[in-house]
Amino acid sequence: MRNRPVTIKDIARRLGISYSTVSRALSSRRSHLVKEQTRLLVEQTAKDMDYSPNLMAQTFVKGTEGVLGLLTSRIGPEITGRQINHLVRTAGRHGYQVLVAAASGRTASALESERLEQLMQLASRDVDGILIQTIGDDAESGRIVHAVPASLPVATFGYAADDMTAVSLDLSSGIQEVTEHLIGLGHERICFLGEDGIRADGLPALGAGYRNAMRRYGLAPRLAPVEAARIRSGYHLGKELGGRFTAVVCCCDYTALGVCRALIESGAHVPDDVAVTGCGDFEVSAYVNPSLTTLSIPFEDLALTAIQGILRQLQGQPVPRGRSFKPHLTVRESCGAG
Repeated sequence: MRNRPVTIKDIARRLGISYSTVSRALSSRRSHLVKEQTRLLVEQTAKDMDYSPNLMAQTFVKGTEGVLGLLTSRIGPEITGRQINHLVRTAGRHGYQVLVAAASGRTASALESERLEQLMQLASRDVDGILIQTIGDDAESGRIVHAVPASLPVATFGYAADDMTAVSLDLSSGIQEVTEHLIGLGHERICFLGEDGIRADGLPALGAGYRNAMRRYGLAPRLAPVEAARIRSGYHLGKELGGRFTAVVCCCDYTALGVCRALIESGAHVPDDVAVTGCGDFEVSAYVNPSLTTLSIPFEDLALTAIQGILRQLQGQPVPRGRSFKPHLTVRESCGAG
């Protein structure tokens, strides 16, 4: 008995043709790009294999003029959810439904394969354009170009993508600002809890901003890998840190909250003994004790700029290739300056 749904990859593998050919053959708008014999073969094989697109969510807005596809990855439940909400609301105000596909591979290769598959499925659903949450690796732009027909408008958001409309979030500069803020408060032994490389859940290295700040002031960087957006990872590392550092910069608020809990249980005082900062400005972060110093992400600006990029392409208007937004530092109690 089959334990997973049939995918475009399965059809392509059985027929010995490319993913993109299967995607076009199953699209009512783009099937003319495929030879008639191939189209009929793909359609019959899809029927025989009981294929149906594996889209994880659909958001319908009444009175819409069209449909936009949205490909997202599991970075963190709060960050991803808030960004999707802003994109859906912004698209709705302009008369568009949003069809959402999410990839959640646990390894880098699995994530890459699933994202490509989901992207082709979105393209086959006759959407007017596709919004893509980029994960920031070097080969990503090439994969997007390979999977999406050139005639289909695309706008990426999250991290910079080459040669396409891109709205990026400069988290590296934000982390650098946080680190310099702590240095300005007199800290020298500062540790960064993050990942020095692209993770399976789409979180790229944020350590560059931290390293830049530390080296600028002649301080030795100390990075510790952590499972992104997980309180327990921060908690366990907080237990291990002991008195080795006077400040900890975390890749997300959940990690920071775990660190704070571990430090307090160990008898340390936050921020008197150890200052802690996060990233994301989750709703809970303003109400814990001590309240968390963090980076606030301009979700609304990112969503508006990405949607406008798609709309301008649909209208045949020129679109700027890239625009970058920087999160702003929200100072609260956990750093000692709130």
